[in-house]
Amino acid sequence: MKFTHAMLALDLSPSTEDLVQGMADLKEIGIQKVTLFTVVTKEYPNGQEKFEQAVYESKLTDHAEYLEEKGLETEWVLKVEKGSYAPTEILRSMNEIGADLLVIGNKGHNLLADMLLGSVASEMIHRAKVPLLLLRISDKPGKGEVSICRNIRRSVLLPIDFSEAGDKAMKAFEQEELRDSSVTVLNVQTMPKEGEKEKLQERADYLKRIGVREVQSETKHGNIWIEITEYADKNDMSMILMGSQGKGYAEDVFIGSNSLRVARHTSKPLLLIPANK
Repeated sequence: MKFTHAMLALDLSPSTEDLVQGMADLKEIGIQKVTLFTVVTKEYPNGQEKFEQAVYESKLTDHAEYLEEKGLETEWVLKVEKGSYAPTEILRSMNEIGADLLVIGNKGHNLLADMLLGSVASEMIHRAKVPLLLLRISDKPGKGEVSICRNIRRSVLLPIDFSEAGDKAMKAFEQEELRDSSVTVLNVQTMPKEGEKEKLQERADYLKRIGVREVQSETKHGNIWIEITEYADKNDMSMILMGSQGKGYAEDVFIGSNSLRVARHTSKPLLLIPANK
């Protein structure tokens, strides 16, 4: 598993500035190329101003030039598919473009807000065939009050449930850039189980063997998604990395519902690794 080409889905709302500026920091995890992607599905995409293709093209060109100056190969794609379903267009374009990381803001206008507030979020998390990075956007776009992804690999929280799907998320640390992280392997139990301590140590030992800079492990008891989000906040984690889907697996309850709840409630960058990656 390796991330080199990210596709950033944009709606060109005011929050877009924060997302684009944050993309430059993703060089820290190996990103070398960025495709800026916008799909327009209705005549008034932001509720007030009528869609003007030339205006959108100009904004995308400016964003691409900014990222080029930051050392990232950048291109942009604007699709006008009125009446279509935006998430479907995004997923289809991911395949056409050949990106290996999809990046979406988790707060914003219209498309981006919908992705995390309803069934669309679940669809994106469960259907994406590539890793999905959700970035929290500031309540005041452009004010710099929330760091999008600066120092994103500094301290990574890795929730583990000992499932096949969950273990696949650990493979992300095979990427050289991510191994230069301090990683906390977290197991949340709804009730104590025998042998879990040994399983947790096995995962921590694996990360040490492949060269992760610093590894520690923790066990918590309680509600899974609440413990994950609270631990990330209390310990100033720079990112949460976890499995995103368990379709076809017995552990679907953990991977599906909890990853979605973490996505809705965390203020941290959230990197979701699909079970089939």
